[in-house]
Amino acid sequence: MKTTILLKDEILWNRIQGFSLDASDADFPFSKKLAKEERWTLDFTQKAIQEYKKFVYLCCILPDGASPSETVDKVWHMHLIYTQNYWEDFCPNILKRKLHHHPSKGGSNENTKHRNWFSDTLKSYQEIFHQEAPKDIWHEKEKSGVRTIWLRRLRIIPLWIALFMLSSCLGEVIGTLTLIALPIIGFFIFFHIVGAFQASSDNVVVKKKDDKSIDGSGDGGGSSCNGDGGGSGCSSGCGGGCGGCGGGCGG
Repeated sequence: MKTTILLKDEILWNRIQGFSLDASDADFPFSKKLAKEERWTLDFTQKAIQEYKKFVYLCCILPDGASPSETVDKVWHMHLIYTQNYWEDFCPNILKRKLHHHPSKGGSNENTKHRNWFSDTLKSYQEIFHQEAPKDIWHEKEKSGVRTIWLRRLRIIPLWIALFMLSSCLGEVIGTLTLIALPIIGFFIFFHIVGAFQASSDNVVVKKKDDKSIDGSGDGGGSSCNGDGGGSGCSSGCGGGCGGCGGGCGG
């Protein structure tokens, strides 16, 4: 059964839907590059692109714009890299307005604001498209992030228990072995010292017999370079989360 979509600007929606991010003459088009970069399947990538188009539409029709999910934002970031396609075709010809990306400024107040903004975006999505946003695309980053952190912490607990039990068992074994090994170790240390002393005496004699050959061989030396590399990088991620498209599309 086909879902009926009620739109506030059907002409705009049709333009966005009809726009392909894949260039027809490209051997390695946008969708394949995105799938490779993010390690997504092609089917998931196509779904993410469709949800990106819905996000862009929400940005254009909602008074306060919209906030993307993590997955949608990755599609947006990739599209922004295709600067000519984005700024010279998509924005002026399809959206007929500018659509800027606004990273979060960070901080607890900013995080709270964007959580609320993201929640409002999901509500607007349901009202506009008459369906809930797909969870595999529009998951809440904050909740999943907290869950991941706690799972990682819980995974460490069995390791600490195992190490504690192992150290307790090893403590008794090591104590017994130490009592047995100390006399043997002491004997070998004494033998090594005596041998080293005798060897050093022999070396002195050799040097005196062959002074020229030893003094004539200089220290080869060498050089080492510990440069910093000095590379530069460009991060496409949003520090502290992505703010979204601000107050909608600029006129």
